[in-house]
Amino acid sequence: MSANLFPVHHSEDAQKVEGGTGCVAQGGGIDSLEIDDSLRIPVLALFGNAVHWLIVAALISMVLSLKLVIPDFLGGIGFLNYGRLAPVARDLFLYGWASQAALAAGLWLTSRLSGRPIGGVVHSTLLICAIVLWNLAVLLGSLAILAGYSTGVEWLEYPNWASGGLFVAFLLIALRSLLLFDCRINDRAEVAQWYLVAGFCSFPWVYGTANLLLTWKPVQASAQGPIQAWFSGSFLALWLLPIALSALYALIPRLLGEHLHRRSLAPLGFWSLQMLGGWNGISRLLGGPVPAWMGAAGVVSSVLFLIPVIIIAINIFGIPPSSSDDEASIGKSIPERFLFLGAYALVTLGVLMAICGWPAIGGVLGFTGVMEARTQLWLLGAVSFPLFGVLYQAVPNLLGRECWNKAFSEFHYWLSLVGFWLLIGMLLLGGLFTGLALSDPTISFLNITSYDFPFHVMEWVAQLILLAAAMMLGFNLTRALAVEQLFPKR
Repeated sequence: MSANLFPVHHSEDAQKVEGGTGCVAQGGGIDSLEIDDSLRIPVLALFGNAVHWLIVAALISMVLSLKLVIPDFLGGIGFLNYGRLAPVARDLFLYGWASQAALAAGLWLTSRLSGRPIGGVVHSTLLICAIVLWNLAVLLGSLAILAGYSTGVEWLEYPNWASGGLFVAFLLIALRSLLLFDCRINDRAEVAQWYLVAGFCSFPWVYGTANLLLTWKPVQASAQGPIQAWFSGSFLALWLLPIALSALYALIPRLLGEHLHRRSLAPLGFWSLQMLGGWNGISRLLGGPVPAWMGAAGVVSSVLFLIPVIIIAINIFGIPPSSSDDEASIGKSIPERFLFLGAYALVTLGVLMAICGWPAIGGVLGFTGVMEARTQLWLLGAVSFPLFGVLYQAVPNLLGRECWNKAFSEFHYWLSLVGFWLLIGMLLLGGLFTGLALSDPTISFLNITSYDFPFHVMEWVAQLILLAAAMMLGFNLTRALAVEQLFPKR
């Protein structure tokens, strides 16, 4: 079975060590097996549904990429046109995969770090009801978009009844996670717990405010653009990214058997992310019909976003591998490799945001594939890869046995690695050529589209590889759950 990275000590003088400082656990703890027993059904249900929504989102994304190469592909089917498939794929990735996997990872990490189970039958039943409600909202909301009932607001296309269902389901799950944190056994919260609490508190505020002002009770049109830009930036930086960072801070030091490097810098990284995260989406409005200070604030926040990124890199990459254990060296385990891959993607994202934040550069690249590359660095890289790491680490502990097929896990890792960086590279190169061509008045728009064609072909290849990676993960997870009974004897 996968190593227990969160041992719960019953001795009152047992210490939880993080970053070289000790914290005494008060009153003893609950056995880790009891914690996993209480989490098994909710967390596996969340992860299982999330992975299968990821496959559907990857399939639709591959079809969308093919439509850029062959525009007439599925052209005779009205509800499968580009304008309907694109929001469905995006929302399935945001709410079907990323948010649901973040809920699973956050629930598991919170319970393990707090040293407490989720509770009795009533709490488990409420969680299961919330999971069913969440997935029904995703399914019916996606079908509503295909049927033409989209709200038309980017990232908030689900009808009001579906977005309301997501909001209620999240509250039921997040409230239980926050209660677990409140009754934690460690007096001093770990860095990972800071990010977990911040993420679970941010989603209701960000998602509720955006829906209230844009879809439930829409404000005047001139204010909708800035609100949507704020929402997209905050959803990534204040909800999904903190959960991914909690995985990095909780798992990497334990996998390497060492303390965080320069833990004293972690509070600065945490608070700078909270202050700057909500503004990074505003930078794309630079030069648009908004007050000048908004665009300037977005530019400044995009450049200063390097501060938390650099601090996170120092905390994570500065951790030396344990010299006494060969298995703890970098690259030995699939969870560790996905976690570090997510950290590298985050550093790349920080650099790209700082570069594109400058008005002279952003003005050239603002309407090209570079902006899509930035979004994919957020969703596929900085968010999804750490969630994959938690998935690979949590499922064996929840099932009480080693359940992953090593070959399938390796294939998933390498397909994800190749597909992701190929997609990012093609989007960046294609966006750069397109931006420079758009800046030249002597080049016709028809010629510009011909320049883009080879990059679109390679983007389709990258999406095909990512689809294969998602299917490999889905098959591996289904196999892991089906080999033995869900409730094994320990």
